Amino acid sequence: MPSSPATNLAGREEVIGRKYPIILERLLLVGVIVVFILGYPEVSDRTGDGFVSLLSTWCLFPFVLLFSAEMIGRVIQAINRD
Repeated sequence: MPSSPATNLAGREEVIGRKYPIILERLLLVGVIVVFILGYPEVSDRTGDGFVSLLSTWCLFPFVLLFSAEMIGRVIQAINRD
């Protein structure tokens, strides 16, 4: 069996960069979950009753939190890019 150097599928040479701080994104996600749990009653009280409250509390509020976490995560990626 011939021994050849390991390459990727595209045949490019890969350079190993800095280690990505995945712990920051995990902490950010845990923070979003905590903010949702703590902020749920406030959002529910401010939106009143009915369909609008249900939509705001269970759809829009988590969407805004997750969108914010994603954007912060992309900033973290941009900072750690070589």
